[in-house]
Amino acid sequence: MPAADLNLLAINIATLSVLFFSANLLVVRADKNHTYFPLALSFIGVAIVICQPSLKALAPALQLSTLTLALPALLLIAPCFWLYAKGLTHNAPWRFEKADARHLVLPGLGLLISLITFLLPAEIHYNLLGKGDMAILEQTPALFRNFIYGLLITTFVLVLGWIAQSAFYLIKIIKRLQHYRTQLKQVFASTETKEIRWLSGLLLFIGIAWAFAAINLLLDNLFITSEYIQDIFQSVLLITVCFVATWGLRQKPGFEELFSTEAMGFDQEGSLVTNNKSNHVESPDTADSEKYKRSALTIEMAENIAQKLEAAMTSEQLYLDANLSLPKLAKHIHTSPNYISQTLNENLATNFFDYVNHKRIVAAQKLLLESELTVLDIAMQVGFNSKSAFYSAFKKHTRYTPSEFKKRGI
Repeated sequence: MPAADLNLLAINIATLSVLFFSANLLVVRADKNHTYFPLALSFIGVAIVICQPSLKALAPALQLSTLTLALPALLLIAPCFWLYAKGLTHNAPWRFEKADARHLVLPGLGLLISLITFLLPAEIHYNLLGKGDMAILEQTPALFRNFIYGLLITTFVLVLGWIAQSAFYLIKIIKRLQHYRTQLKQVFASTETKEIRWLSGLLLFIGIAWAFAAINLLLDNLFITSEYIQDIFQSVLLITVCFVATWGLRQKPGFEELFSTEAMGFDQEGSLVTNNKSNHVESPDTADSEKYKRSALTIEMAENIAQKLEAAMTSEQLYLDANLSLPKLAKHIHTSPNYISQTLNENLATNFFDYVNHKRIVAAQKLLLESELTVLDIAMQVGFNSKSAFYSAFKKHTRYTPSEFKKRGI
């Protein structure tokens, strides 16, 4: 076997090993958290699509069968990854619902074509997929031949459709993450560990791998082989798979800590509720204009809540709690979480995240001017979890870095 083929085989085996090992771990975890199951399916789909080099060298008897399943597997990858991203950013424990079935239409169509292909006579099946030779169709009846041509055209259209499908879900995930990060700030005072920034970085890797895969698939379907593109694609894919496996196995849904909070739960509409069922925090998926449409909060009640918030922050210094969340604050001042959120948004023109961090920055300013503590020590002392989060919040609220602020002695 040529050295180039050996390198390709080694990379392919390494990628498949990571995919199947990670998929197995994800399936085990999916028993408790269904969010991990779509990612496992996505990994299996990738494995089926890319396994040809390994099967050709190690198990040629399985090569034709997996090649037949490559189309539905290819069309399954993007929607499954979308469902995984949806699960990570969902306001309640994620479950597959009837509405999610629409994401499986294209994979289902691909599976139908695969099943029809399996039913073709073995000789035709082998020549078309195994050898890429359509000459054998000339020996078949015209009606059957036209049916096969239609099947091939549909397959090619679906391959082109995969390119559009992948771009669609890529954009969809980006928008989902932007909305999710906005909603995090309504509930948590520290969000850096929940923002799933690695997923944003991953989208760049996926974009690169997607571009190479799209070019490679187009060339293959036009019967133009390119070993150079295949080598690059396999290398980029190995890096991407390792990255996803590492972070995917350790990432938890952003709102997971609220799922098991004793005083909190979720109603049938996906809204976070307290033990008092009349009060709730709206779902992160709820449009801002609809949030407080049916709220019974009056001006007097809002003013009273604002006073309680101020007392909790200034007198009791609740902002020093690095893990402070809206439900925790609501429990402390015996007020509905949704009323607190509404008061902050409508009466104080801020969100929970900015409100708490502003209090932290005010405390940090005093320490910067009156103590010799390091910036990191001050950041941790006033409730931040990291130096980077402190710098970002400090500059947002003061327009200066901590060092500049201290030098100016403002």
